[in-house]
Amino acid sequence: MQNLDLCFLEKTNDTYILKITLSENQKGIIYRVTSVLFAHGMDIIEAVAEIIGDGLVKDVFLIRSLEGSKINSDVCNLIKKELHQLFFSELKVSDYLRKYKKNVNDFKKNKQSFIQVFNPSSIDSTVLDFRTYDRPGLLFETSEYLFLKEIDIISFTAKTDDFEIRDSFLIRNKNGEKLTEEDCIMIKKGLNELFSLNQKETPKVLL
Repeated sequence: MQNLDLCFLEKTNDTYILKITLSENQKGIIYRVTSVLFAHGMDIIEAVAEIIGDGLVKDVFLIRSLEGSKINSDVCNLIKKELHQLFFSELKVSDYLRKYKKNVNDFKKNKQSFIQVFNPSSIDSTVLDFRTYDRPGLLFETSEYLFLKEIDIISFTAKTDDFEIRDSFLIRNKNGEKLTEEDCIMIKKGLNELFSLNQKETPKVLL
């Protein structure tokens, strides 16, 4: 049986550490977690996600409220409850976000993005690196896009500095293999369009 453990730790007066441990890996973990953080107006300052041993998943997020308010115990408990619902019930992310009336397009600006998708010979995964203007929902939108394209996130790191976010993902296709050259081009093009104000590609949210 899948086990989910969540822990909130206050780091400073306005920043908090969210630790998430899942006993088994599954697709869409980052997608679900970032949807909840986006819904509650959380800014992801840094994040690290990795798979350890035989499928144990450990994700760590350094977050703060976009409004600058303290994250009290009621909010922490609500986030934990909603994550449990998204992982273990039939609640869809699309229905969940509709309740909060959240839309990533409300936060987009005309800012240039730098995106790379490539296959290093030294590892068995494809690398996705991007640097762009930080805004609410960016990590959620990226993970949603990859999930809907059936791309598995093996690990990722994210760091925000001076309103710019730098993310690095290790990804594989649904067969557990590196992406083809055509897939790399598709992912780069799709993310470029998603990050822009004049959004061209809008994935249909299935989950």
